[in-house]
Amino acid sequence: MIRRIKPTTRVIKIEGEIHRLMSEVLSQRREWPDLEDGWVPYVDVYEKEDDLIVEAEVPGMSQRDLHISLHMSRIELKGAKKESPVSENIRYLRLEREYGKFRRTIPLPCAVSTDKAKAILENGVLTICLKKMRENREKEVLVKIKKSAEKAGGDNG
Repeated sequence: MIRRIKPTTRVIKIEGEIHRLMSEVLSQRREWPDLEDGWVPYVDVYEKEDDLIVEAEVPGMSQRDLHISLHMSRIELKGAKKESPVSENIRYLRLEREYGKFRRTIPLPCAVSTDKAKAILENGVLTICLKKMRENREKEVLVKIKKSAEKAGGDNG
């Protein structure tokens, strides 16, 4: 039995796999926090029926230290955690807390309504409640194929 090899099919499959892997890597990279400025707050994202909830740990920060930018498909948290003034007669034995500016962009799994967002800062946790947008699913539309004598634009003249 002769088995035919279709090199173009194999190349297309390999190319498709490369594109899939690259897009997977690039999409994950967008989720990486920006480490240039300093520390990064830990974030949890979860959903309820109509809401998407983002919780960020921002201990020791007040609401005037935080800035939230919301887009339909991502949210950006920025802020600065100020360092406590240091007295000269103190000798630190351990210094683990992080200070400074931060910027964190989080891609959202669905579109949200940008005008219905609410944020609460309580006990060092910033909770942002976002309303999911109702999905506007596109319907499948069948396009009729006309005979070659008819013009596609409907203009017969």
